[in-house]
Formats: sequence, structure tokens, C-alpha cells
Amino acid sequence: MSILKSRRVLIVDDEQDLTEALAIRLSSGWGFTVSVAHEGEEGLRKASAFKPDVILLDIAMPLVDGWEVCRRLRDDPDTRHIPIVIMTAWSTDYIHRLAAEEGVSEVLLKPAEDHELLAALRDATGTVRPDEGVAAGGARQDRRRAPRGRAQARRPHGDNGSLQGRRGSS
Repeated sequence: MSILKSRRVLIVDDEQDLTEALAIRLSSGWGFTVSVAHEGEEGLRKASAFKPDVILLDIAMPLVDGWEVCRRLRDDPDTRHIPIVIMTAWSTDYIHRLAAEEGVSEVLLKPAEDHELLAALRDATGTVRPDEGVAAGGARQDRRRAPRGRAQARRPHGDNGSLQGRRGSS
């Protein structure tokens, strides 16, 4: 995982248990430098101060939701270039359409598996190597990057590809 070491990740999510576990996994397990915000305004402040390489952003947060955070990040010349990966318990056509409109790099369904999360971070930061698409069992996985501004979904195994009404656990 050395290609991703010293990458800076900002997690903006109001679920404290999830953010704590994710921050530990990213920093201790994979060598990322991580900052966490538990609400939208805090996330905006930290994005400006921390200067992350990528932002993992929840949509459903109280006060300032993820969509507003995304819009404000895109409106700010200092943060508009930062790739955003949406993490959500819901994956619908509407979410994917909004994500594409807001310039989101990718949409991940919670809880994301390790390989999905790492692939999304690699894709969003442009650190994909040609050999990265090989799964543990040797099977080739699709790791095509969506063009900037077009969200792409990582779906759990066995999913038929339909995004209508897909519900994951939070």
C-alpha cells in the first residue's frame, strides 16, 4: 500500500463510531494521514486548513448536509480541486445524478469493503497502478475511473447492477 502512504484524507460524517473505526483503519492499517469532522461546517473548516488529497463525505448529516458541503467546497477556489468520495447508506439513481452534478469522484455504499474503499481512494487521487485491479483470488476486477464529475458506484458482490432502492446498513 506504499503508493498511498502520506496521502491526506478528511472524513466528514456524523456517525462517530464509524468515523473512529475508519480513521484507525486508514491511518494505522494503511498509512494515511487522517482528519475527522462530525458535521458539515467543521468539515468545511478542516478542508481549508488540513488540505486533504481526498474527502470521504457522508450525505445525511444534521445542520449542513453533505450536498451543501460539496457545493461549498466546489465554490471555493482553495478546495474545488479536492476529489470527493460520497459514502452513503442509500444508493439510488437520484443520489448518483446529484453526485455527478456536484463533481463527486465516486459513490460508495456503506459499509464499504476494504478493497472498495482503497480502490475509490486510489481512483480519486489518481494513484491507480496497472496491477491494482487484480483481486486476492486472482480475478480481474473492473477499476475503470469515471471521468471527473461523473460518479461511479462500487456495488457489493452479487448485486445485479440496479441502483434503484438499494439500502445498505449505516
